[in-house]
Amino acid sequence: MTHTQAVGYARTFAHIHDELPAFHAAYLVMTLLVASMFNLGAFALLIVVHMVLDIVKYREHHQMSWKLTLEGAFRESLIDITLLSVGLVFAIYLHYSVGVSGLSGLLRAEVTVIRAVAMLVPKLKILHDLLKAIAHLHLYLEHKHDRLKRGWNQMDMTCFFFIGISLFLIAIASTVTGVDQGTINWVLGRELLPWRI
Repeated sequence: MTHTQAVGYARTFAHIHDELPAFHAAYLVMTLLVASMFNLGAFALLIVVHMVLDIVKYREHHQMSWKLTLEGAFRESLIDITLLSVGLVFAIYLHYSVGVSGLSGLLRAEVTVIRAVAMLVPKLKILHDLLKAIAHLHLYLEHKHDRLKRGWNQMDMTCFFFIGISLFLIAIASTVTGVDQGTINWVLGRELLPWRI
């Protein structure tokens, strides 16, 4: 196959990939694999990357003030930040070294599955949002957040509530679980340091 033919095949694939069920299946499998391999810290970095992209979008592309730029970047990632916070609560409270160690083997296995699913959902949503923005970058840069320059709606307030509750539960995790703060910090470190796979 020549270079010209390879470029032609790649260009054709780029135009028809949305219509191919095999592409969507492969995309879903790859997303699941990536989401299950990395810890929450890696996905916190993805949120930061997404927010940097939003800053470029609002500041340079739409030439908005810094205040509106930061508001837009925060609004675009609010749900992802909420899911990350809730996922972190599950990561701490359902970690085997925090509260699950005293349970029987079968119950411990069930809690481990619940923990894995509870952490997979935020990871998938965060990864999906970033991949969607990158895949349709031109459209993404053109579109402003619907609620920019407007007050916080009920959904935003719900996100703030869950972020606040999550931070509170993380702060009192040692007291609630009866585990020393060093163990809680160790779990937080394992979940938030992005280079740990």
